[in-house]
Amino acid sequence: VGQLKTVKNDEEEELRLFLEAECGLDLRPIAPVEKSEDDILLFFKLYDPEKEELRYVGRLLVNLTGKPSEILTWLNELAGYDPDENIELYEEIKFNPKVRCDSVDRQLTFQENQVEHIPN
Repeated sequence: VGQLKTVKNDEEEELRLFLEAECGLDLRPIAPVEKSEDDILLFFKLYDPEKEELRYVGRLLVNLTGKPSEILTWLNELAGYDPDENIELYEEIKFNPKVRCDSVDRQLTFQENQVEHIPN
């Protein structure tokens, strides 16, 4: 974190960090799920074209061999939509300072869509 702050200060930008903790029924934080080599952690944002607003809605650990079609009901719930609402999926790819969004085919696996973990 200290190294990130130093890099960010060189650019004169504010560094904001967010902590998300999952809580059990007793409202106490629970440990993260064990991640295998074939799992990737995805973060989801929802774009509202009417408000021209992008907001974070959640995250999910998925297997590379899984398909986006398998999590559509969960994604609709996150967005506050009906479970069978037709939604479009995109992967946000950052190329400093620009961002590109590539369409995700919900019938292909995450790996076939090239939605993969980028090593450090």
